[in-house]
Amino acid sequence: MDYPATFEFNAPERVARWRVIGNLILSIPHFIVLYVLGAFSLVVDVFSWFAIVFTGKLPAGLAGVNCMLIRYGARVGTYQDFMRSSYPPFDFDTSTHDNGNDPEVVVNFEPELEGRSRLSVFFRFILLIPVVFMTFIWGILWMLAMFVGFFAVLILGRWPKGLLNFMIGINRFSVRTSAYGGLLTDKYPPLGLS
Repeated sequence: MDYPATFEFNAPERVARWRVIGNLILSIPHFIVLYVLGAFSLVVDVFSWFAIVFTGKLPAGLAGVNCMLIRYGARVGTYQDFMRSSYPPFDFDTSTHDNGNDPEVVVNFEPELEGRSRLSVFFRFILLIPVVFMTFIWGILWMLAMFVGFFAVLILGRWPKGLLNFMIGINRFSVRTSAYGGLLTDKYPPLGLS
C-alpha cells in the first residue's frame, strides 16, 4: 500500500441509461445520512486534533469513525455519479479494513495511531491549503466529466473508458485527501489522480 488510504472500484461494463437521473434521486436517503455523519465527523476531528497534539496518539475509536465516514462517502459517491447500478449498503462498520459488504467499492485504511507528528497535526489547516486548491481544480474537471458522462451513459449505456478512469481517479484523490484532512495519516496525499 503506497498511501495509507486506498480506493478500488470494480466498474460494471454497462450502466442502465435511466441511472443518470435515477441514481441521484435514489441517493437522497444516503445524502441525509452523510449530512448527519458529516456533522458528527467534525466533532470527531476536533477530538482527534486535540488527542494527537497533546498525546501524539490517535485513539483507534476516533480513527475508525473517520474510516467509516470516508468509506461510506466513497460508496455513495460512485452511486450518485451513476458509475454503478447496485445500491450502496447503509454500512457503518468502523474497522480500518473494508468488510466486503459492497463488493464494487473497496476502501481500506492504515491509520497512524502512534508516533504522530504533533507539529504537522497542529498546522494541518495550513498544510491543507494546496489540497483545497487542487480539490477546487479537480472539482471543476469533475463537473465537466459528469456533464459528458451524463450524455455518454444516456446514449451509450456505459462510461467511456478514459472518462471512467478519470472518475475513479477523482474518487481515489477524494479518499486520500479525506484521510489526510481527517487526521488518519501524516503522509501528505498525492495531488494527482493515479
